[in-house]
Amino acid sequence: MVSLSRYFMKLKISFLLLLYLAFSCSDGRIEGNEEKVQIDYYQFREMNLDSVGIPASIMIPNETAGIGASFAPKILHDEGGFKWHINVGRHFNVLIEDYGDYQYLMPEFLRRINTKDIFNIEIIEDTSDYILYKRELKSAPNQQATYHIYGVKYLNGVYYEFTNQEEGDSKKVIDFILKSFLSFKILNSAQ
Repeated sequence: MVSLSRYFMKLKISFLLLLYLAFSCSDGRIEGNEEKVQIDYYQFREMNLDSVGIPASIMIPNETAGIGASFAPKILHDEGGFKWHINVGRHFNVLIEDYGDYQYLMPEFLRRINTKDIFNIEIIEDTSDYILYKRELKSAPNQQATYHIYGVKYLNGVYYEFTNQEEGDSKKVIDFILKSFLSFKILNSAQ
């Protein structure tokens, strides 16, 4: 009788151990545990946009960035309007426009960018929510290239279009603008 109970006890322990190993070595992924790239915002400061009608915040370059951002940031916005121009010094200029629930901004932009006959366009980075590209005049390809960003963020049920100035920017400035775009998020959000 003793050997039979010892046998069942060993069987139970073996079963539990096997069950534990099966679950701990599972190859299944846990939902929502996506790897996020951490961006260094060392030369930035956070700006709350709630006072100008956007319930969001954005990181903007500070005076240590070396792009002429030592001036106080200015936000140009007409009360009740749908456009915001954020200016930090001479070089950092961003335009944000509210498009409400219109979701076809990116496909329309992609169609427009491919029909421009004046410029050579080289797409540097293409993601689901932004495009970073280099632009050169076709008639003067040896002139300095300019860099541009076109992004769309969906925050609080609203699509926001995010662009830099039409003339373009240097590579250094566009890298700061890209980081600002990536930081554009809902207030008090853990995104």
